[in-house]
Amino acid sequence: MRYKYFALTVILMIAGSILTGCESKENAKEEVQKADQALKDAQTQFDNEWQQFKNDAESKIDNNEKRINDLKAEMKKTSAKFKAKYANKVLTLEQKNIELRKKLNGYKYEGKDNWEQFKQDFNNNMDSVGNALKNIFEKKD
Repeated sequence: MRYKYFALTVILMIAGSILTGCESKENAKEEVQKADQALKDAQTQFDNEWQQFKNDAESKIDNNEKRINDLKAEMKKTSAKFKAKYANKVLTLEQKNIELRKKLNGYKYEGKDNWEQFKQDFNNNMDSVGNALKNIFEKKD
């Protein structure tokens, strides 16, 4: 009689373990699916943020380029002394603007922290070029 109860207890424990194991697998599947969806959502959010950032940055770079070309056109009409004084500054700003475009086009996503650092550095450099273009003639050398 004891053997029957012992065997029944063992069978019930094995059955319980199997059922619990199946339930755990179902929960694990759900968790994996949730994590996968969260990853897809995060990627979509980054893609949207990146596209907006890139469009804004390209617009600013294009505006800088236009101002640089306007300055070059105006410099053709000025005296040699004026050209000598500002030509190098304009060319330096033009080179920085070109480097910004290359940096923007060459960016590859490497994590949220690197993305935030890239945005901060890029915006600082962009503002620096923009301010230098606005104030190019205000500095007394």
